[in-house]
Amino acid sequence: MQVDAAVYAQASQDEIDPATGAPLAQEHIAIPRASLRADGKRGAWSAALELEAFTSRATLPEPTQTAGVRLEIADVAWRYDDIAEVVGGMFRTPFGAATPTSPRDRLFLELPTVNRALFPGDLDVGVMVHGAYGLARWSVAAMNGAPVGDAQWQGKDPSSSYDFVGRIGAEWGTRAFWGHPHVTAGVSALSGHDLHPGTPPTKDHLSWSDDNHDGMVEQNELTVIPGTPGEPSQGFDHQALGIDASFAWCLQWAGAGKAFAEGIIATNLDRGLYYADPIAANRKLRELGFSIGAVQQITSRALAGIRYDRYDADRDAAEQQGVTLIGVHRVFSTWAFMAAATWTNSKLMIEYDHARNPLGRDDTGAPATRADDRITIRAQAGF
Repeated sequence: MQVDAAVYAQASQDEIDPATGAPLAQEHIAIPRASLRADGKRGAWSAALELEAFTSRATLPEPTQTAGVRLEIADVAWRYDDIAEVVGGMFRTPFGAATPTSPRDRLFLELPTVNRALFPGDLDVGVMVHGAYGLARWSVAAMNGAPVGDAQWQGKDPSSSYDFVGRIGAEWGTRAFWGHPHVTAGVSALSGHDLHPGTPPTKDHLSWSDDNHDGMVEQNELTVIPGTPGEPSQGFDHQALGIDASFAWCLQWAGAGKAFAEGIIATNLDRGLYYADPIAANRKLRELGFSIGAVQQITSRALAGIRYDRYDADRDAAEQQGVTLIGVHRVFSTWAFMAAATWTNSKLMIEYDHARNPLGRDDTGAPATRADDRITIRAQAGF
């Protein structure tokens, strides 16, 4: 179970969003995750089932999920030594290093913005084969292509095609050298297909405007609104390429530590923040994001870390202002400063996020990046 106390949120207001009716207050106490998991194994076969409940979860700079219970993990696997394991069911998308990690094991409160935008909810349904041989690590999967946090399809696959995801990498570590270095690196790729929803045809209809305010229908006050033909749904392709690397160490006087970096470049793949639909936009939508950071143990029971992540949701974004088309920024950036105390299966974390959010507007109505700093305290316990 994880319990969050958002003790400070710079963008929080004691007000209601006039468009959606949702409260704008973000300083609250919530349960982002409370999971119940069962695992079973018999010979080469294994299975896992995990249910997750939550009261609220701000998975993106704008909250996208409300209270509920969802299926977190449901898979069956068959293993052949360490060379190969075949997994079928619902599992985390095997792209990069951060997305496949369990929330209970993450070093920071949430994933970087680029991961949450491209793989919202982390989970998807499919079949995966992964394994290791010597220094090599590999995985390949065929998945629906509609993660459970998909802003439009909400986990329901809209097309008969699949996303093909793969990662190839290497892992090396030794205790023979000073510092016990451990190096991991990999390259990931994704290719798939998505759907632009069409529109149904409409009939001709009448519109009445009571110009003289007499309450009577007159012929010159009637206008025929012509119907429109329907537009069939159209498919489009999306792709992504990622690279990740980490370097871990263990120093006798300072304890274990880790430095890490990950970058992703994608086309038409944002499914959680600025939904990428090139048919509606009449152009391809290009995304770029990266994260870099480090974590170091301070004592055997405490650690601290820092991470910077940046995500450009649309590298070619522009907006019409009068007769001029000008470029606009859709760049999210966050400096995260974390400190944590651990004890067996329990953890107490505090994180300060110095964030910048481009969803704001200035006094003239023009797009503007707004400050969105937050301080969150999380208590986590496992049984």
